[in-house]
Amino acid sequence: MSDRSGANPRYKNLVLALNHAFNTGDLSGVDELLTPDFAERDMPPGPEGYKTAVRRLRAALDEPRSEVLGLVAEGSTVVLRVRLTGVHIGEIVGVAPTRRQVNVEQIHFYEGRDGRLATHHYIRNDLALLDQLGVRSDLTLIVNPRLPHDPKPTATKFATMARFAG
Repeated sequence: MSDRSGANPRYKNLVLALNHAFNTGDLSGVDELLTPDFAERDMPPGPEGYKTAVRRLRAALDEPRSEVLGLVAEGSTVVLRVRLTGVHIGEIVGVAPTRRQVNVEQIHFYEGRDGRLATHHYIRNDLALLDQLGVRSDLTLIVNPRLPHDPKPTATKFATMARFAG
C-alpha cells in the first residue's frame, strides 16, 4: 500500500491557484494546473472546458469573488468550501440579469493525478441562488402527495429542489 499523504500540499496549492485564477480572471496558467483530460460536469474535457465554465460565471457576475471558507485534503483528493459573491449582470442558471447581489456557499471536490488536478465535482445551492435573484418557481408543477384531510396539493421548497437539481 502506497502512502498518498505526501501529495496533500501539492494538490491543495493547485486548488488554491485555481481559485485565485477565478478571482482574478487570469486563466493563462490554468493549463499547467489541470490534466489534458480534466473532467468537469457538463463541460467539454480538458482545461478549455474549465476555462469556459469560469468565463461564463464571470460574465454572469460583476466583481465575482470566491472566498475560501475551508480546505481539506486526503491523498490526492481536495475538498474546497467557498462563498461565491457578486452582482448578477448576465444569465445564470437560466435567469436573465437582475442586478441583485449573490452570496452563496458551494463545495468543490477535486481529484489529482500525476501532479495536476484531473476531476472536479461540486455541490451548489441553486435554490438559495434563485431566492436571491428573486425567482419564484412555479410550485404548481411539483407538489407533495395529497393528504386525506387536505383538499389541495401542498407545495414545498423541498419539492422545488428536484426541479433544479442536476
